[in-house]
Amino acid sequence: MQRIIKNGIVVIFSAFLLSACSFSFIYNHLDWWSNWYLDDYVTLSQDQQQRFDTAFNELHTWHRQTQLSEYTRQLITLKTQVNRGITLEEVNAQLVNLKQHWLVVREQAKPALISLVHSLSSRQRKQVVDEIASNNEARIDDYDEISQEQWFSETCIERQDQFKKWLGKLTKGQKVEVCQLAKSLTPTFNHRMYYLIKWHSGLKQVLAMGLDKQQYEVMFTELISEPESLKSEQHKTLSKNNSDTSVKIFQVMMNSLTDKQLNRLNNKLDDLIKDLKELAIDT
Repeated sequence: MQRIIKNGIVVIFSAFLLSACSFSFIYNHLDWWSNWYLDDYVTLSQDQQQRFDTAFNELHTWHRQTQLSEYTRQLITLKTQVNRGITLEEVNAQLVNLKQHWLVVREQAKPALISLVHSLSSRQRKQVVDEIASNNEARIDDYDEISQEQWFSETCIERQDQFKKWLGKLTKGQKVEVCQLAKSLTPTFNHRMYYLIKWHSGLKQVLAMGLDKQQYEVMFTELISEPESLKSEQHKTLSKNNSDTSVKIFQVMMNSLTDKQLNRLNNKLDDLIKDLKELAIDT
């Protein structure tokens, strides 16, 4: 259920994983996307659906009014930093801000999510638990065990492709640099699956209890607001290392841009900033 209100895990500069030309379309149709995603987990009654739609529309309006301007300011700052040469400290600060944006949205959505979960019938709760379990099993079944060398090779290509979306063709030196730095990354699939299964177990336990709304709020606070507590220490350490490496890759790439790449990046950032300004609602 946590993923219902989350558009994926925060990664280093999620703007580099977006297509600026489609951002407005996606954002304006988040209600449709959220319902499509929710339908994969549970079938709501008409009354529940109406309550969900109302809560989502309120969240969406709040987001337009308060959050898009924050994203705009961050992108403007990022553009300035990249054009004069961005430091590791500045990239880290940008990443902290990205994570904070998600935390703000998560906490804003939490009361409505708890209310929705509390309203679910026993059959619906079982549907949610079974669907999450099925998704976890599918991830494990679809996972191909590959050698460390193959993993690094695929990761190298993935990182290069992420930058190509915004910078265009990379130089040979940039390609080599990305791959060299990517060697410090570590696969965490098994750790992530352990965490997801543990989170699912906690959710299953909560949903099986006959708790009142206040008790649900207490129980879900740990599951929704404190998911890190469910991760192993090794997982946390590896994630920190991967985050630090991603920051380094981003910083090195931004300081190695050709004039053509920098011009392309500036144009794309300007387009995204324009989209955000047009989507925002003045309060």
